[in-house]
Amino acid sequence: MPTPQPFPPETFGASPPPPDYSRPGYVYGPPRRPADLASQLREWVDVVVRGRWLILACVAAVLVPVTAYVVTAPDVYEASSYLYVETSSGGGLSGMMPTGSDVVPFVQDQGISNELYILQKAEDLPRAVAATLLAQAASEEAPPLTVVETETGELASVEEVADRVTEYIRVQQDGGDRTNGVRVAAKSTSPQEAALIAQLYAQAYVDRTQNSSRASVAASREFLESQADSVAAQLRSREEAARAYMDEEGAVRLDEEASNIVSQLAALQAERDQARVEAGMEASRIAELRAQIARLEGTVAQRMGSGTARELRQDEERLAALRERLETIYLNDPALRSRSDVPADVAQLRRQIDQLETRVQQRSDQLVEEAIAAGGVDAAAEGLPRLSALRDRLTEAEVALQGLRSQISILNDRIAAYQSDLDQIPSQSVELARLIRERESAERLALGLDQRLQEARVAESAELGYAEVVRSADVPEDPVAPNRPQTLILGLILGLGLGVMLAVGRAQLDQTLRRPTQLRELGHPILGVIPDVTKLIEEDAGGADAVTVQGWTLDSRVVTILYPMSAGAEAFRGLRTSVQFSKPDAVVQTLLVTSASPGEGKSTVAANLAAVIAQSGRRTLLIDADLRRPRVHSLFGMSKTPGLSEYISGQGDQRDITVGDEFDVLPAGTMVPNPAEYLGSKAFRDLLDGFRQTYDVVVIDAPPVLAATDPVLLSTQVDGTVVVAAAGQTKDFELEHAVQEIHNVGGDVLGVVFNRFDVSKEYGYRYQYAYRYGRKYTYGHEGNA
Repeated sequence: MPTPQPFPPETFGASPPPPDYSRPGYVYGPPRRPADLASQLREWVDVVVRGRWLILACVAAVLVPVTAYVVTAPDVYEASSYLYVETSSGGGLSGMMPTGSDVVPFVQDQGISNELYILQKAEDLPRAVAATLLAQAASEEAPPLTVVETETGELASVEEVADRVTEYIRVQQDGGDRTNGVRVAAKSTSPQEAALIAQLYAQAYVDRTQNSSRASVAASREFLESQADSVAAQLRSREEAARAYMDEEGAVRLDEEASNIVSQLAALQAERDQARVEAGMEASRIAELRAQIARLEGTVAQRMGSGTARELRQDEERLAALRERLETIYLNDPALRSRSDVPADVAQLRRQIDQLETRVQQRSDQLVEEAIAAGGVDAAAEGLPRLSALRDRLTEAEVALQGLRSQISILNDRIAAYQSDLDQIPSQSVELARLIRERESAERLALGLDQRLQEARVAESAELGYAEVVRSADVPEDPVAPNRPQTLILGLILGLGLGVMLAVGRAQLDQTLRRPTQLRELGHPILGVIPDVTKLIEEDAGGADAVTVQGWTLDSRVVTILYPMSAGAEAFRGLRTSVQFSKPDAVVQTLLVTSASPGEGKSTVAANLAAVIAQSGRRTLLIDADLRRPRVHSLFGMSKTPGLSEYISGQGDQRDITVGDEFDVLPAGTMVPNPAEYLGSKAFRDLLDGFRQTYDVVVIDAPPVLAATDPVLLSTQVDGTVVVAAAGQTKDFELEHAVQEIHNVGGDVLGVVFNRFDVSKEYGYRYQYAYRYGRKYTYGHEGNA
């Protein structure tokens, strides 16, 4: 038997010191310092690359319904009518502001806000449009109108159409904050319908302003019309009475004196009747003015009831006083205006002024909101100035009515005097005179009423309101919605954002070890990084689980024997070097290979590591100490028995474990019910001491730490322990627990082997070139160095 050579061939030393991460024996050195911005950006890019399939799934999940919506959604057209609203500079909310207010220019612009409120909230506007639409839809020549149809194809009610019109209409100020332009836009799936609704809504508002402006004149006109009808009927009755009397009595005409008296009486009666009509008009006007005053008083009281205007006036008075004090200080020392380091009293004044200016602006905004919330009034004349003007007009009307009543009284006295003169003429002439007088009086009154009625109608027609349509809605040619390119782009951005967010969240919450740098951050020395050999097996072995070479069936994952020139085999040679230099002052002759959990590839790592050590000329023994789920025998196509359990029982034979000249494999042997007692027995320790004398290196494949206590027990009997962690499978807390368990019993963990690492999957495009170059730059490839 040859004299065993230590591995590595150096002198034995004392107990090994803690791992020196600065030495080149470890793959990734000590824990790194905090990454700079470029490194962090690269890590984020790697997170996105690793989560690319999740991101693509999110993009597809968002884009599919978005695309379906874009394809199936009908085109929506928008048409706009433009209005100009004439507002009074002295009316509106500015009339409610305190005199001298610095915010009056701001409040004066709120007249258009009231009109916008009316356009948006008035119920009569959509009802008027709905009535017109229904009337047009009833005609045979009308275009199809979807707004007036129900699901069954019948015409909807006025209320339903009005509700739809409200949804279709959008009102906003046009031309900037300092203009009185209003844009009335309507949307519909039919361009003709959108233009029609916009036109009708704008015209309905113009009609509303006209009706509002004509309200007082309309009251006089209606009164005159009722009086004109009554006087016309009265005139016909008196003409018939006079004609019948003349025919009956044979009277033809009055004498000259009676005729003059009758003419005078007729003129006075006509004048009195005219005065009565005017008095009636004034009374109607007074009633209308009183109604307007009552409505306006309620609105103003609601606005003023909160005390906002009073508080605003008080704040402005205080602000003016503080500004005056500050200006006095500036006059005494002009340099203080532009200085920031000012005396304490000046700084306090500035702060108080700033606070009051902010409060004044807030109260002004509040006053405007209260006014709009109160429902608004006529923008052309509203607020306190409007109320004062109405009261002045009411007083004038009452004075005029009193004058007319006095005039009627005087006329009655004169009529009575002429009536006494008329009573002196013969009875036949008196009756004829009375009839003629009543007829002429009615004629003159009818003529006067007709003239006044025409004047009232002209005055009413002259009231055009304070709004006009400056441009009617045109039929749109292009739809405004849906914006298909924009919707698709937004869907793509939303899908990408959602996918990136989920990918980042998964990366932050994921406790799985995926990259070697994670091991370094946890403080574990990395002995080697073993690449994923799945692609290698697919390319060279056609994906077969086992390969037969010279009558020897090997598992295709034993790459160090089957594919010695591959990148995987080179990684195991690097692991061999790392193990060799992991304890420079001691010899690693017995090596334990374990993992945290099952299925992380510890048996494959142990087999390949033992093979490359044997390839370096060291006589190596691989022991399968996993007596619970043995795996080593299947890797080398050998029988499980006899094996380790037989050796511990004293039934083993050295000839049963020989595989090659420098490489022997001892399988697990027969399954035993108590593996921990076997591995902790004196017989196993004696057996291991015997193997130390026979072999340069003994590699032991142990069960996972979290599955059994066997590896913790074995770690105290070897020179060093290697823990295998599988990329994308091992959890960080599992690895931490496994290493800690070994440390707790005094075991020496040399480091961690990161197994099944797919560099292209975890690091993306940045490492693909290096990975491919590393695969080519192996033994057997010629090229320029």
